[in-house]
Amino acid sequence: MRKKQPGPRRSVRSRPQICVIDARDDGLAYARLDQCRVDVMAVLSSLTQLSPRVASAYDAILVGCSERLLLSPAFRAQVQQVARHARLIAMVPTPPPEAGAQAATLGFAGLIAREVSPRALDRTIAAVARGEHAFPRSALTRLVEAVLRGPAGRLGVLASAALTPRQRQIVELIAQGATDPEIARLLRISQSTTHKHVQSALRRLKARTRSQLVAAAR
Repeated sequence: MRKKQPGPRRSVRSRPQICVIDARDDGLAYARLDQCRVDVMAVLSSLTQLSPRVASAYDAILVGCSERLLLSPAFRAQVQQVARHARLIAMVPTPPPEAGAQAATLGFAGLIAREVSPRALDRTIAAVARGEHAFPRSALTRLVEAVLRGPAGRLGVLASAALTPRQRQIVELIAQGATDPEIARLLRISQSTTHKHVQSALRRLKARTRSQLVAAAR
């Protein structure tokens, strides 16, 4: 399912010109690009190698990444900076629905599984090059379900996408009034580990207190 972005539509070349960012941990972003109707203009190892001017020249930028990388603070900062100037597509091995929310919050215009066919990848790249969003239906369904459930007792899907599953568990328990010793006992982890997770969640959501953390997550 694709959702159009607001604003004027960009004129699209018959063969989109793209840049490929290979994730060092996961190898090539896509090994069969030669079967796609695209022109690969550059293959880089990191988003940091792209200046805003160069990034904006591509019709789309294909970024090979993993679920773990989507949660990396350094990687997230790089994506958010480049996404201001270019249209990014995250390519993740068998992405779960949560990966779509994580990618959307960072500014990715699309997300696709690495296992897709060249034809499916062609469609995704063409849609993003036209200025549309292109995410799997399962990811959009997950977002809609979260909105319909409302914020009561639940973490907001967009903010919580920045947190790891364990951090989301802990913030949910904090929202219910649990203390660190209670959280440690419920999750069968040490209090020091609980404290580390809380501190990491505070940094990720840029909150100063636990109350602010819960409010940011919701």
